[in-house]
Amino acid sequence: MRNPHFPPFLLCAVLTVACVEVAPAQVFGPGDNVIAIDRDPNSSYPGGESPLNVLDNNSTTKYLNFGAAQTGFIVNTTFGASVVQSFQLTTANDAEERDPASYILYGTNDPITSADNSLGDQENWIEISSGLLALPSDRETAGPIVDFANGTSFTSYKLVFPTLKDEGLANSMQIADAQFFTGMAGTGDAVLSAGDFIIAITDNTISSQSDYPGGEPPTNVIDGTPAKYLNFGDSNSGFIVWRADGMAVAVNGFTITTANDAPERDPSSYEIYGTNDEVTSPDNSTGSDENWTLVASGDITLPMERDTEGDLIEIKNMASYTAYRVFFPTLAGGAGEMQIGEMTFVDDAGVLVGDVNCDGVVDLLDVAPFVDILTNGGFDVKADINEDGVVDLLDVSPFVDLLSGS
Repeated sequence: MRNPHFPPFLLCAVLTVACVEVAPAQVFGPGDNVIAIDRDPNSSYPGGESPLNVLDNNSTTKYLNFGAAQTGFIVNTTFGASVVQSFQLTTANDAEERDPASYILYGTNDPITSADNSLGDQENWIEISSGLLALPSDRETAGPIVDFANGTSFTSYKLVFPTLKDEGLANSMQIADAQFFTGMAGTGDAVLSAGDFIIAITDNTISSQSDYPGGEPPTNVIDGTPAKYLNFGDSNSGFIVWRADGMAVAVNGFTITTANDAPERDPSSYEIYGTNDEVTSPDNSTGSDENWTLVASGDITLPMERDTEGDLIEIKNMASYTAYRVFFPTLAGGAGEMQIGEMTFVDDAGVLVGDVNCDGVVDLLDVAPFVDILTNGGFDVKADINEDGVVDLLDVSPFVDLLSGS
């Protein structure tokens, strides 16, 4: 519905004008920094080998996690608040290479809201102890008791296994049982029982499904060539990019160029975040070491043609950031991998505010597309005359001033 309060000057000047976009300039390019990321945890387990088996006091059953290193579990005990000072693990039935070789134990008194097979990071966790493990080669056998100093009471515990005995051979992590004790050397009360709430998790600082072939790295997204970036992490994979010169830029739009094959791997939605923190997340991580602000999100419809640039997607962003993080939450089909040929980021440098029809001059031909955006919704940085991140009635007066040359 058209707003009845538009100035008659604008309403009388409505014309049908097509906007032909000028080719966007690249904010990031060859030589800038790009790393691969995937925020999906890699925790999963077979139906008959769930973390519940950790609590059943039966050495012939086991908990197996295909995430391998950096996996573990969170347990909320029916025992109530406890001061745990030792624990003991029991080896599983086979595959010694899957045995944990180190541990990190955390505690919290927060309600557990992390989901099963998640990163296990929705609570405030305090590290209690960490160190190496020396589980026996014998199968279905209790290992040595691990002692540590702890004087703090917790209602829930998180146990993560950062390394395994042979990560080159192991395709998973496994243990048969675990027990926590309130005293050192396995003394005091046994804290864990079969009625406890327990979930599988992976550690959020390292674990990620992100991985890419050597010839298809994330640097290909800004190299200006048809070479593609492919990530085996599937949906929710992406990249972090930041300029080599450290300059902060306000990204106002982007285009994506399709890769050479497999349209089912094309992104069908996006999330873009910005930060001014130094990027410390490692390559192929979850990209979560920095403080990120959501800049924009939405759907993407890429062309079916291969090696073809899609439409320019404009975003509302007035803030400058030194680094940007991009996730692709969904893909066009059930591909198993995500790929793009190029992603061109556009800033507002060189944008002629008021030139809504993109012909290089602000005149009456800009009125029709300006009114169309104003009345029907949408966003165009050239129509956001007062630069507040939205096209609304507050842009009318300064637009009239531009047209009148004042």
